[in-house]
Amino acid sequence: MVVIGSAAESSSPFGKRLAANDKKTRDKAVKALGRWISNKKDFSHLELMKLWKGLFYCVWMSDKPVIQQQLSDTISALILRVPRESVMAFIATFWETMCAEWHGIDRLRLDKFYFLLRRFLLYSFKMLKENQWDLETIEEFSTVMINGPLNATSKKVPDGIRFHLIEIYLEELEKVVEIAQSGQVPTAHVLGPMFHLLKSTVNGKVFKKVAEDVFEEILRKTAEGEGEDSDFEDESELTVFDKDEDEDEDDEEEKDDEEMAEDDEDEDEDDEAAAEKAMEMEEDEMESTSFDYDLLGIKERLLAVVQDEETVDQNKRKVDVLYKAYQDFCPLDEDDSDMEDEANEEEEDEA
Repeated sequence: MVVIGSAAESSSPFGKRLAANDKKTRDKAVKALGRWISNKKDFSHLELMKLWKGLFYCVWMSDKPVIQQQLSDTISALILRVPRESVMAFIATFWETMCAEWHGIDRLRLDKFYFLLRRFLLYSFKMLKENQWDLETIEEFSTVMINGPLNATSKKVPDGIRFHLIEIYLEELEKVVEIAQSGQVPTAHVLGPMFHLLKSTVNGKVFKKVAEDVFEEILRKTAEGEGEDSDFEDESELTVFDKDEDEDEDDEEEKDDEEMAEDDEDEDEDDEAAAEKAMEMEEDEMESTSFDYDLLGIKERLLAVVQDEETVDQNKRKVDVLYKAYQDFCPLDEDDSDMEDEANEEEEDEA
């Protein structure tokens, strides 16, 4: 038997109480855990794994959506109470536990664990915010995510976790950052794990998910925020890769739009004027509440992925397409132009 510290310091009692059948016992354990974790100087890997095992089953045993959501929020908020020197290990062991236990979660419990993942990512971003978006802290966090749930090649990471994180990454980041302050956040660095996936994944579905839900979505949000000043006339220009499977849906939507347009002709002029005014107000509001992503930084990192020798060959051309889409929003400066010319010359020489 391995003994870590004194009996008072051991996390084993928490593990048992956190997984208790009685809700009051679990609630008291979670409350006591918050106080204990704030005063803990350091943690061993074994301690943290025991702790997260208990917390996993604490969520497992919870009933009713409201209670489950409150518990997920309380557990995730522990990130902000862990001492700075231990917070990355705390985050890493959470993801290690989730990946190890994921396939054992039954269908009826899956939604509450998806919600836990969402809340945990949210509080991870809050931790970065509390650290003033320090680049070293961001890089440490990116390393944890790249080595853990957003690893491009690890077979230990369930696809459900990987795909869910890609889908919610921007959503949770935008909840943490105030619109007015978004331009001061080094979002190109926060997206580090996404660049890793673009560079290293050999799974076409994962690449497509990242391209569409992260990088295309940023372009779409930016264009919407620019309103009439946008260089893009319609949403098709914001879709970097073809989506043939959506053509039937698009045809149906176009038909519905035509039918609605015919019905609109019967409206009187006053209603049309009111609708136009409401649309203008909505566009003005959207323009004033646009999240300001670091497009230049993202563009530069996309170019770096294209030029990296370790980038998966089948991904290079696709990343280059993304890079050129970002170029339309923020044209190359002289230094970047020189880098691109050198890259093109190298490609010609190899050919």
